[in-house]
Amino acid sequence: DSRNGVEIAIDDAGGKILGHTIKFDGEDGGCSAEGGQAAGTKLAADPTIIAVIGTSCSSEARAAEPLLSKAGFVTISSSNTAPDLTEAGNANNYPGYLRTAHNDKVQGAAAANFAYNFLGVRKAATIHDGSLYADRLQAVFADNFKQLGGTITLQTSVTVGQTDMSSVLASIA
Repeated sequence: DSRNGVEIAIDDAGGKILGHTIKFDGEDGGCSAEGGQAAGTKLAADPTIIAVIGTSCSSEARAAEPLLSKAGFVTISSSNTAPDLTEAGNANNYPGYLRTAHNDKVQGAAAANFAYNFLGVRKAATIHDGSLYADRLQAVFADNFKQLGGTITLQTSVTVGQTDMSSVLASIA
């Protein structure tokens, strides 16, 4: 979606900004720290780049942003949500990094509020896939849910691709 949006914006601008031709290319960080490191290294080494639209995932940003910031790029992400990426004074907050998406503090609090106040749920368990996004989101949800008066009965993770959930079900029961 982000790539398509950028392509539409470039087309709408006639392919130029302030008389300069826009060259748009892409790197796939694979939504992983390793992919972010590889893409960030490649992009930071290219002196013709002035800005980056991305990354798509917070785990990519944590690895790529130190490189992109050091290279002097402005980076705009439409989907990174980890709070630390824009938190003042945090080591993961780099000059030139911007995002247009909310962060997990907003999303997790909204989910906790909905569960507690709208659905009337008083007990909840969180299960995540170990990714930075899912881990931070469940932690914010759990903290907010407890502040509202709810009880978190379990906070656990599964591995990506795991299909046998019997150990998780046994923990919940």
